Formats: sequence, C-alpha cells, structure tokens
Amino acid sequence: MSRVEDEQAAAAEPGEEEEDGDHEEEDEEKDGEKDGEDEEKDGEDDDMDDDEEDDKPAPAAIDKKGRGRPAKGVAKDGGALKEKGERAASVQSRSGLTFPIHRFAKQLKRGGYAKRIAVAGSVYLTSVIEYVTAEILELAGNAAKDQKKNRIIPRHIQLAIRSDEELNKYMQNVTICGGGVIPNIHSVLLPRKVGLGKDADTAPMSQEF
Repeated sequence: MSRVEDEQAAAAEPGEEEEDGDHEEEDEEKDGEKDGEDEEKDGEDDDMDDDEEDDKPAPAAIDKKGRGRPAKGVAKDGGALKEKGERAASVQSRSGLTFPIHRFAKQLKRGGYAKRIAVAGSVYLTSVIEYVTAEILELAGNAAKDQKKNRIIPRHIQLAIRSDEELNKYMQNVTICGGGVIPNIHSVLLPRKVGLGKDADTAPMSQEF
C-alpha cells in the first residue's frame, strides 16, 4: 500500500506544480496591471498638481513686521495694476528728460499751488528747468574753456549769465555767490584822447594806459 500511495503522490505532484506555476503567472500579470494603473494615476495626480500650482497666484511677500503684502507685478484685478505701473514708470522714459519728473510733481503738490495738478504740468515744468539749466551750463563751459580751465566755477556761471541778453534779463535780480562782477569801466573814467597837432592839449595825463 505504501508503494502504491508513493506512486500516486509522485504522479499527482507534477500536476500540482503546473497549477502552482499557472497561479504564479496569473498573479504576476495582475500585479503588473495594478502597477501600470498606479503609475498612470500617479502621473495624472502630478499633472493636476502642476496645473494647480500654475493657477495659484504668487505668494505674498512678508515684510519685517510680519504683514503680508502682494508681490510686485501681481495684480488682483486681472493685470490692471501691472499695466498701471508700467504706464507710470514709462512717463519718464517717454518724455526723454534727464531731470526727475516725479520729484517736481511732489514739490508742486507740497507747495499747495492748486488742488489738483496734472501730469502734463509736471512734465512741462521739468522740461523748462532742464532747458534753462542746459543753456547756462553750455555758456559757462564756453567761459571756462576761454580761460583754459577744466572746471566750472561760480565766476564762469556769472560771466555766462551776464553775457547773454535774455538770461541777464531773466536773472537780473539774482546774486550769484562767488561770481564777482562784470569787468566794466565807464566812459567818463577813461582818459581823454590827445591830439597830434600843434593846437593839441599838452596837459599831462594823470594815468597811463
């Protein structure tokens, strides 16, 4: 009996091994399918996270006191704030001026000359002051060059203003510190001309030039 049972067991073992192998293959296929589905889900979740991060606004900057403030260039109403900032910043560049327009506008508002001040008024005042300054510096530079100097001093500015008719009229009540005076001798103080004939006056001159 034991021999017969051993033979039956030996005959039954290959079948069981085949069934075990089939089950293992099926389990591997199921595991592979599950892994593929998990990877697809992870990829979709990553894409959704990336889209959400793109849609989120930039984080608010935190100042020293711990209060949050919106980051620069981020507008709450769909870009209107950013466009306004670009417009305000481009006034200086569009005007082509060197002097700061915003400082003149600030001083005009502080002076209280009117209740409201337009941007064009600040630009106009800035351009006028820049033109007058450039004109004075050009004439002062020429005066310094005539004296073979490389540096403009108050004396050169005084000579430049008083030598120009329009600037002299405009700044007739202005006193420039360290500018000195314009060299001028009145005609009465000049010596009289001496004739060359016999009837010429031979009186001695008090001064010789």
